[in-house]
Amino acid sequence: MTDKKDGGFLALGIGATVLIVLFVLGYSSLHGFEAYIGWVAFVWMTAVPAQIIFGLHMHFMAPARLAGLRQPLKGLAYLGLTAVLMLAGGAFLYLVPGGASAPGPFLIMATIISIVATFWLVGAWGCWPFTLVSADPFKQGLMAVVAAYGLGFAGFRLAFDFSFMAGAPVYVAALDPHGAFGAWTALAFAVTTVAVMMCQSLFGFWPATRLAAKQPGLGLVVTLLNLVLSAGLFWLMTAYLGMDMVDYLVRVPVSIIFGVFIAANMMQFRLFETVDQPKRGLMLLVVTLVLAWGMQLLYRFAMPYVTGTDLPSGAPGYAAELWIATALLGVTFPVINLVSGYFGFWPARRG
Repeated sequence: MTDKKDGGFLALGIGATVLIVLFVLGYSSLHGFEAYIGWVAFVWMTAVPAQIIFGLHMHFMAPARLAGLRQPLKGLAYLGLTAVLMLAGGAFLYLVPGGASAPGPFLIMATIISIVATFWLVGAWGCWPFTLVSADPFKQGLMAVVAAYGLGFAGFRLAFDFSFMAGAPVYVAALDPHGAFGAWTALAFAVTTVAVMMCQSLFGFWPATRLAAKQPGLGLVVTLLNLVLSAGLFWLMTAYLGMDMVDYLVRVPVSIIFGVFIAANMMQFRLFETVDQPKRGLMLLVVTLVLAWGMQLLYRFAMPYVTGTDLPSGAPGYAAELWIATALLGVTFPVINLVSGYFGFWPARRG
């Protein structure tokens, strides 16, 4: 599984992951709990839609002028573009669903749903139908990220209901969209679909690619399979096994997404690369599940040392769960994208 030409992608991936985790835990220790799950989480998460577009859709190969730069200039150039998109998207989220107030559950969940929408547009649909409008991946990506914020906001308004928080200090009646589902239920299911999609990507979206080779047919098949699998996983864990909704969110979909990005991105998509599908996907899935289980346990173990206090778990505050989710996907996830995608493991990997 290693390659002498690059010094061993496995060693590079493991070493980089260790350094990233140590950096994130050290960085997290600088912030108090409220700031960490509020402003810190919000700012870091506003980078993710751009990271998805540049990484999963453009593969950092568009626009051509930036793609041809050497590191670290290439990473810095894409970082500059990301900052612009962060400001634009963050301003929309802060002023519209966030109501121009300090980050609370309304703004944070609306931000997460915009990320979910971006994953769907890129992962399942390959930026279709914007591929019909322009052949330029950069323009396709820009249109997709704008659409993702629109779709995310629509989903937030239609699906999220925060009435159960009424009376709590964080509840703002004017910001509650009073959607069709409880906010935690809507969020948990939405994030579950992303986790399932990430697992689908481990299989190269097999068997959907056997049934449809092009968009929009491929997107329809991927979507149908995803929703069936997501609904089954969601029902199994929350209804049949009776897991608390927030505990499920952190231990299952959030941890799985994190595991996929270590098994895939941090290993430069080269684990088991000589194995055919679906066997390769199954092997990667096993690695992902082990990483998901292990990493959330690691962050849970480190939490009291990093925060300096023993954050309580469970209702009504879910302090421990919120901190772990923020650390895993709110902060570590964007840093993984920066190291593996933007800077291509520079300076350790110079090729």
